[in-house]
Amino acid sequence: MNIKRFSLLAGIAAITLTSFPMAVNAQELPPFLSNLNITDQQKDQFEDIINNTDSKIEDILTPQQKRQYRTIKVLRRQLREAREGLNLSQDQLNQMQNINRSARLEMRGILTDEQRQQIRQEIGGAFRGKGPFRRRFF
Repeated sequence: MNIKRFSLLAGIAAITLTSFPMAVNAQELPPFLSNLNITDQQKDQFEDIINNTDSKIEDILTPQQKRQYRTIKVLRRQLREAREGLNLSQDQLNQMQNINRSARLEMRGILTDEQRQQIRQEIGGAFRGKGPFRRRFF
């Protein structure tokens, strides 16, 4: 990530964290689990996995990286809540996805093959999964 953008993001996040300190401790399940009618036991198991994963990740980070990681988690949650607050219809969601897909295709057309390959290498590791996490930007 570009250092200048990350610095700006970190600054915004710092302001956000001071405004919303309770959000750091809030633990919620990923949105893709919300439609599965999971049991309380399953919910507890998912929360344990999420907490253990966060703990393991934070164990390998420096103190500054931990702060940034926590900030990113808060910002993602706030973004998700803001998006949900729009109360978009399924048709609107589909239209937004199509608009974003079209924009990605336009951007892809501007880049050379070498530039697209470089982007794939830089962001590819984060999106190599399957299902809802698999994305192909370039």
